[in-house]
Amino acid sequence: MPAHPLILVGNFVPDAQQSMLRYAQLLLRELPSRGLPTTLIAPQPHFARLCRTYRYSGWPKLLGYLDKFVLFPRTLRRLARREPGAVFHLLDHANAVYLPHLPARTVMSCHDLLQVRAALGEFPLQRVGRGGRRYQQWILRSLALAPLTACISWKTRRDLLRLTPLSPARVTVVPLGLNHDYRRLDPGVAWSRLAGQGDPAAPLAPGDAFLLNVGGGQWYKNRPGLLQLFHSLRSQHGYTGRLVVVGKPLSVGESALASELGLGAHLVSLQNVPNPALEALYSVADGLLFPSWEEGLGWPLLEAQACGCRVFTSNRPPMTEVAGEAAVYFDPADPAGAAALVAASLRTSPPFDPAGPPNVQRFTVAAMIDGYLELYGRVATAP
Repeated sequence: MPAHPLILVGNFVPDAQQSMLRYAQLLLRELPSRGLPTTLIAPQPHFARLCRTYRYSGWPKLLGYLDKFVLFPRTLRRLARREPGAVFHLLDHANAVYLPHLPARTVMSCHDLLQVRAALGEFPLQRVGRGGRRYQQWILRSLALAPLTACISWKTRRDLLRLTPLSPARVTVVPLGLNHDYRRLDPGVAWSRLAGQGDPAAPLAPGDAFLLNVGGGQWYKNRPGLLQLFHSLRSQHGYTGRLVVVGKPLSVGESALASELGLGAHLVSLQNVPNPALEALYSVADGLLFPSWEEGLGWPLLEAQACGCRVFTSNRPPMTEVAGEAAVYFDPADPAGAAALVAASLRTSPPFDPAGPPNVQRFTVAAMIDGYLELYGRVATAP
């Protein structure tokens, strides 16, 4: 562990990237407990304040770019001069464009390269405009400047080494740790907790059967495939429970598909669910349906497993890497076949999966911090 102070470089708060903001706060809480003086710095809204309401589009987005890519690099250079012995940790690979302004004592976290790969045309489902392609090309060129990179999965590491000239010695894997101490609750306790949450749990009554999906509305979450899978479960295999979708509401197109499949009355959409309520949902759900095309890591897989919830997910990395032996895998491109596998498992497996909690022990916060401390020591002592 270096004796030097550590400076975390976070994301622009108005962009509301909740997972990255939680990640920054997790490190800001844990690292000082290891005796490491830690500071968090991030771009501040100066030009963006000229907008009545900030959003990541149009003029507000361009004004935010001035804050992020014109003003903030000056702040980083001044800070690097003022703290000549500090170690920097760039928390988001999307901010690799700051690397020319940071010293060689810098570690970068790489969560996924989905946007970079989309800009390269690797995902026909995700089209990227000309401006977006140029921005991602800038990020991709900058990624090669990182002295040390910590990828959150081996899948992300393979993508990074494939797309950049970085040597394998400069790229390692430090899996993320869960940001909440999830554990299985007694059903009575879980339903009581949900009843006490007010609106988030109002559509559910104690004893209701349901399958759970947790995630955002991004294209790679494969919500159309989720709806088709659930429709096959109901129509072909007699599943009578509902589907609880935690995250952003269904898009207009997804809502139209749900209506076409006759699922409207069988869907429950929940937003802004706090960790304690999510823990309760995992504890009483029939299983987690997670048919993603791609992921950086797939936190819901681990959250569910920590609660003993059965996991049904795609037979692709990093899902296979993360969920290990404690999951049922299916082809996300075959919703009907996936439904048959899920239905068979629901009939034959116990409602509690004992293999889940042991698998999650590979992804502790303590192990993550240990990994980062080793990297900080390496860059602090490198010539």
